[in-house]
Amino acid sequence: MPSSDTPVVGLVLDPDGKPVNRAFIGCADRDTSLATTTDPEGHFKLAAEAAGCMAAAHHPKYTPSERVRLIAGRENVIRLNRGGAIAGDVVDERNQPISPYLLAIESFVGSGDSQESVPPSNQARSIQDAKGAFLLDDLQPGKYVLTASAEGRPPVKTSPIEVEAGRTTHHVHIVLGKGATLSGKVVDAETRKPVAGAVVALDAMTSTNANMILPAYTDDKGAYALEGVPAGPFSIRVAHERYRTKIVPGITVRSATVTQDVELQPRGDGGAASTELAGVGAILVPGPQGVSVSLVLDGGPAAAAGLRVGDVIARIDGLDAAGLTMTDCVQRLRGPEGSRVLVTVRRDHQAVDVTITRQIIVQQR
Repeated sequence: MPSSDTPVVGLVLDPDGKPVNRAFIGCADRDTSLATTTDPEGHFKLAAEAAGCMAAAHHPKYTPSERVRLIAGRENVIRLNRGGAIAGDVVDERNQPISPYLLAIESFVGSGDSQESVPPSNQARSIQDAKGAFLLDDLQPGKYVLTASAEGRPPVKTSPIEVEAGRTTHHVHIVLGKGATLSGKVVDAETRKPVAGAVVALDAMTSTNANMILPAYTDDKGAYALEGVPAGPFSIRVAHERYRTKIVPGITVRSATVTQDVELQPRGDGGAASTELAGVGAILVPGPQGVSVSLVLDGGPAAAAGLRVGDVIARIDGLDAAGLTMTDCVQRLRGPEGSRVLVTVRRDHQAVDVTITRQIIVQQR
């Protein structure tokens, strides 16, 4: 008969019966401090207080286990379930395979008991396949949004893809269109002289690194040409060590080329690094219920309009946000200084309309 201070021990196995290293074990019905991870042999040890609790095992490569009641004095065996998979291909606008390309998980919302919203891994994979085919396996059940990009082809996100345990979701078709060219000049806002060596790049197009559009650099005349920009709306980030970094939002493309000139404010001698953008003054995060507000800047336009931490974005200027990723929402909340954006949020089970007038926001780094 085990004593009251006997630790609770056990073993975590994969669907094939092999030990799993670094699996997370926690008591789902007890204090969250009753948790640990397995060693390389799949073993775990919890405090005696864990006896009798309902525990589950989690690991990024597998579907969470069923809940198991832990019993002191025996080796409790917990088995992870097999994950699902997504199979598809990436093609160009003529339906011809693209290779190579980058592919990543943009967003994820778990299903069932797992309401996680952080992708198991949003590290981009380089895919080289003559047919443009890909297979993402060992996925937890839930809804996934993928991002793909190739040379000269800006990032494209899929619609939400449902993944079930032990099954493969087939025929996911991602079309990467040829991007347009954004050109213009970067000048000093005070002297009007050209700024050479400024870096011009796409900004916040994706929360992953699945972006193969290389930045452009201004020449001696301050001219640049950024190839592979999307239709929009999108933003560019313009940076130079002697100037305040500037994010230019709300750019749209209706032809093969578009012009965007940029003025940079000098930092001055010893000036702190900072970034300037026109927006609402709020920070967003993805979550199980959708994209929500995690921070409202004091004194910013969002705070003045009544946006609150915890608000879930439901609509932006009438556009349903249910299918939008966090970066999609960011691009639509940004815009020209003085322009307005109507944001409908879910708050305490009610829909609340908030009209925000965008302002220039300077962030110190």
